[in-house]
Amino acid sequence: MFCLFIPSVSFAETAGQGKGIQLLEIITDQTTVIKGITYPNATVKVGSKSALLNSTKANAAGEFSLEIARQSAGMKLTISAEDGTNTYTLDVTTLKTGWVQQDGHWYYYNSKGEKETGWIEDHGKYYYLDQTGQMKIGWLFDQGHWYFLGNNGAMQTGWIYTGGNWYYLKENGQMQTGWVLSGGKRYYLNSTSRMVTGWLRYGNSWYFLGANGAMQTGWVLSGGKWYYLGSNGVMQTGWVKVNGKWYFLNPDGSMKTGWVQSGQDKYYLGANGAVSGAILDAPLIGQMPELPRGCEVTSLAMMLQDAGVKVNKMTLAYQVKKDPTPYRNVNGQIYFGNPNTGFVGDMYSFNKPGLGVYHGPIEELAKAYLPNRIVDFTGSKFEEIYQYLNNGNTVWVINNTLFDNVPFQYWQVWNTPSGKISITYKEHSVLVTGYDSQYIYFNDPLAVVKNRKVEIGAFKRGWEQMGRQAISSQ
Repeated sequence: MFCLFIPSVSFAETAGQGKGIQLLEIITDQTTVIKGITYPNATVKVGSKSALLNSTKANAAGEFSLEIARQSAGMKLTISAEDGTNTYTLDVTTLKTGWVQQDGHWYYYNSKGEKETGWIEDHGKYYYLDQTGQMKIGWLFDQGHWYFLGNNGAMQTGWIYTGGNWYYLKENGQMQTGWVLSGGKRYYLNSTSRMVTGWLRYGNSWYFLGANGAMQTGWVLSGGKWYYLGSNGVMQTGWVKVNGKWYFLNPDGSMKTGWVQSGQDKYYLGANGAVSGAILDAPLIGQMPELPRGCEVTSLAMMLQDAGVKVNKMTLAYQVKKDPTPYRNVNGQIYFGNPNTGFVGDMYSFNKPGLGVYHGPIEELAKAYLPNRIVDFTGSKFEEIYQYLNNGNTVWVINNTLFDNVPFQYWQVWNTPSGKISITYKEHSVLVTGYDSQYIYFNDPLAVVKNRKVEIGAFKRGWEQMGRQAISSQ
């Protein structure tokens, strides 16, 4: 991590040198071998107080080397040399190595008893010693990078809090700026390396960092307004779908409530911001005069055109499947076709018997124009209609001309090739285009009214009575 600067050895004042004896190295509390030069073939001894630590004989050049046990710092040693005529002595004191406190500052002495400078490693931690050897604490600028040294001098890593701000230091101790990932969360450090909280403009996007500095995702409340942040932390604008519900966010990111215009369509956003109403701008087509009984294909034409398909009601009237069973009344028993099989009777005139067609043949025809995009959710809950409208898709339904329950007297039983069914001539098809808290809105091909509205409860009763038939696109 660091290139440690170790200065060249320079013998200090404790380097033993006296008459007749010269030591080649400083003696410290780490010394185990004493080396020196004296008279040729002299007997060399080293002792502590009255104890003899070791002895040896110098060679013909006067060189000697003898081993001793490590001595504690400050221990006075006496080294003597006898050449057969004279005895020479030298007193030395062992120097301390490692950390030494002097004049209120800490220094580090290496195994040779020399002060270290620059970066050093001790027991897996890094310290910095200035040119005088003094240990530094606090902020340090070295070779273009900032480091932080704790009160014990050890280089810090990870998060530190100082001067009222949070900072992040890499594993090599260098102070970081910009985005940092820590503990599975993202944080941002500005140009001065301070951790940012609150709103952050980064590039062309906005982010929100919590009180603890962590980048937020999902919904956040700031300044009394709600904002939504994507999984990447970016503040969203426009339409967003969260947990199956749609919300609209203003250009400044704040969540909108009330009516919002989106293209040609309008949506109502409740107090919680979720879409709770919509009015879609679908084409309005009248079934008359060409198709007195053609409400189903006319409503389908509106739905397909709204989905971008260029098709007209007359083409659909020709293409929809038909049930050719003729009308007969035998002793008060009616025999006729089944609208679940195909269109029953005459679509083009009231002069001949006829009724209409249900969702099955309509779904089949719609799929010919929008393969893999048509959804027949007949039998579902009424509220599912809202989901399609929220997604901007109109819904083809079967209801009745009363848009409520049809009284008993308007129903009759038919005998069809596939069995008995209950039928009402009040049957009617419309294209649902919207809803709000009170009303359902629809394009009515018979009344030729765009976004006609009926109270939700009444419309729902009529729809359920007619078999909950509904088709949409996706």
